[in-house]
Amino acid sequence: MPSTFFETRDEKFFIGEVTHYPFPLHVHEVMEVVAIISGQAVMHIDGKEYTLHPGDVAAIFPLIAHSYDSLSPDIRGLACIFSPDTIAEFSGTLHSMVPLCPVVQAGQTDEEIRLAIAKLTALPAEPDSPYSLAYLHLLLAGLLRHLCYRPVYDYSDQDLGYRIIHYVSQHAFSPITLESASHELGLSPSYLSHFFSQQLHVNFRRFVNAIRIDQARMLMRNPEMTLVRVCYACGFTNIRTFRRAFFQETGVLPSDYLASLQS
Repeated sequence: MPSTFFETRDEKFFIGEVTHYPFPLHVHEVMEVVAIISGQAVMHIDGKEYTLHPGDVAAIFPLIAHSYDSLSPDIRGLACIFSPDTIAEFSGTLHSMVPLCPVVQAGQTDEEIRLAIAKLTALPAEPDSPYSLAYLHLLLAGLLRHLCYRPVYDYSDQDLGYRIIHYVSQHAFSPITLESASHELGLSPSYLSHFFSQQLHVNFRRFVNAIRIDQARMLMRNPEMTLVRVCYACGFTNIRTFRRAFFQETGVLPSDYLASLQS
């Protein structure tokens, strides 16, 4: 399975068209709801593959690994991305629970879900619009009651997952190991390792490397950045390790990727 990277989003509230392009496995601290209107989308959510058809709705909770694997040319749909604290009534559920199955199929949706999707699709993209919040509230009220849940964690600190992701993503470009991260977070290495394998379906090192390689690909667009400079700027200790990690994440060598940008 490909590694997971942490996506940092500038906006905390987005309502608009669903992506038309595949997007690799990633996690973010916001909630994401995807409703398919036409076409179909194949997604991985929390380690399982789902094919979404018109009328289907997917609820992707915060810090759940997901990807858009393929989308049909006629794909059209609604994407709602927002902080789990946007609507206080549902904040506790969104922070502490995960759906056993995150997809509500078209035959299971009721009138209020369909109405909310239609209204949100027609509204202009205005994050502060009271109408957007009202219909989002209606959508969540209908959607969440169709889901069955399991607890996110077996420990009482529901913010621990956020602290782990934030700490590792913020320190990914410095020398970081499973042991050093677990020490700073006050956790055992085995506990931290278990978090990544069970919650994000990736090991600690692959998660760190995915963040580094994502940054490397951005830096390589700067013609003044050599591969050696990119290597060290992204936290790698030598060019050989950088090449190996880059190839593992992208399937191409960094020199070939750089050449494709310059062609």
